[in-house]
Amino acid sequence: ARRRRRARGMRPRSDTLLVWTGAACSYGCGACPINPDTAPAGLQTAELLHGLAAIPAKEGRLVLLLGGEPFLRPELLRLIAAIRAVGCVPGLITTGRGLIYPQLREKLRRAGLAYLRLQLFGIGAAHDRATATPGGFAQALDGLRTWADEAADCTVDVALSTRGRSLSDVAAELGPLATEIARPQVQLIVAVDPGSAATLDAESEAQLAAVGAQWNDDAARPLLAFEGLPADAAATVLHIAPLRPAFVGATPNACCLGALPDLLRATAGDGLAPQANSFNFVRTDTSVPWTPDAASCTAYHAAGDTPPHRQLWLIEGAQLRLYTTDTGDFSAAEIGRVKDAVSHVFVDRSAPGVLDDFINGMRRVRPDATCDACAQRLDCGRRFAALDGPPYAQQEQWIVDYIAALRGRVLDVGCGEQLYQSDLAPLVRSGQVDYHGLDPDEPSLTRLRAALPEGHYYLGGIEQFRAAPAGFDRVLCLRSLNHVFDPDEAIGRMAEALKPGGQLLLVECTPWAMLRAPQQVAAADAAPRAGHQHFRNVSSEEVVPLARRRGLRLLAHQAAGIEGTNQWLLLLERPPGLPE
Repeated sequence: ARRRRRARGMRPRSDTLLVWTGAACSYGCGACPINPDTAPAGLQTAELLHGLAAIPAKEGRLVLLLGGEPFLRPELLRLIAAIRAVGCVPGLITTGRGLIYPQLREKLRRAGLAYLRLQLFGIGAAHDRATATPGGFAQALDGLRTWADEAADCTVDVALSTRGRSLSDVAAELGPLATEIARPQVQLIVAVDPGSAATLDAESEAQLAAVGAQWNDDAARPLLAFEGLPADAAATVLHIAPLRPAFVGATPNACCLGALPDLLRATAGDGLAPQANSFNFVRTDTSVPWTPDAASCTAYHAAGDTPPHRQLWLIEGAQLRLYTTDTGDFSAAEIGRVKDAVSHVFVDRSAPGVLDDFINGMRRVRPDATCDACAQRLDCGRRFAALDGPPYAQQEQWIVDYIAALRGRVLDVGCGEQLYQSDLAPLVRSGQVDYHGLDPDEPSLTRLRAALPEGHYYLGGIEQFRAAPAGFDRVLCLRSLNHVFDPDEAIGRMAEALKPGGQLLLVECTPWAMLRAPQQVAAADAAPRAGHQHFRNVSSEEVVPLARRRGLRLLAHQAAGIEGTNQWLLLLERPPGLPE
């Protein structure tokens, strides 16, 4: 609902107020923690107004009406009007059958309903059995499709509950359900029940990952997101992590809700803390002889008490050298993902104090297949071998070629550490590019002004940038998205800045690890930090749905992964017909 609130001129809020409507629940879902006979009776309209009036800074706050079933509440429209009257934004959670009635849909539109979540307990007969309503699934989807077409100002989610069902079964339902919905503006959510999340196994994770891979690249599908996954599973299946902002505070775990606490995780700047995007494996004095086979390798015995995920053995000629990490910035699952799942580990070949030489200063390492047959594989950090050649050379050449072809008005978001200045400068000085740089770090802007005085520079973040809409032919955001306060807001601003037919190039990095000598680590720790903090490690798969919600079209996608590097790239276009 954040995008819709902005469209209505309201200030978006990251916190959400849940209001129990007191409507009796007649659905036989089973295992419901709320007893309709003893549940709160629900607020009357006057009481709701009185309660909302006492809330400070309420303008733009999302207020969700929930059940049992809100459509059973006779005063539902008055409750929505009361929420609007105090400047809040109304939403509701429903099983959706009421949406089949044209008169009710019209009344909801007039009342200004801004967010609707349709809760499903399976597809087809499974949902009908859970709600004890034959034909309820078909009616709910008929109403939803019509509502999504008619109510363009309402954000719509469809939540598929896992309660009492395996995640494997739910994963198999996603494709058919997406076909039934057939509305790309709708977001499809797998609401992982806490009981299901607790028993998430490797097979389920693999199935979820297979479903999530490339799903959101298809503009014809509903957006896909997951909520309620355990932290370890979310790290493992990173590309299907929750995408919308979450309910703040306690949430009643009613049968009609699924697992809500993670649905709208706040992405605004309130309470954000700096976050690391890399960590070090430090070279130790421990080494063992290299052996051609696993059976005679002694690395397992030499590692001591260091946990396997915190160690690795680098092949250095005829020796295996032990590297270890004591990082506290990343969990065991996150370290394991970087090291073992995607192997985004690099040897720092630069002299101490020389950081981020992407072209010549780094070499990627990959696991040595010799370890695959080792009986101690799970208890050892494993051998790694350095690969020949600069790891980022192919991607960097793609970026350089793109910059060389720039023409017209260009906005560079986060321009301060401009790594492509030598490629941009001739275009700016010749007048082929009208360059506009935006950065929140004044010292970085000062250096860039001195090096390229022909450009135009603005101090601040993209969220506060107020250039005329549709004013730029190209927008660049090169390794800056992890530094913004609100990625959704940032992408919205960049989309608005593009002319119809204009392009947005996003380049960013996911977490990685460096193999360094102690003196290199000391120099890196002593290096000055940039003025704008790093707040997250967003993946390209998480960004694609945000771009799609802004109407941007995907032209190119180079994802981070085991076959590539930890750097990803998205090239997006504002279609010529997109309204300004």
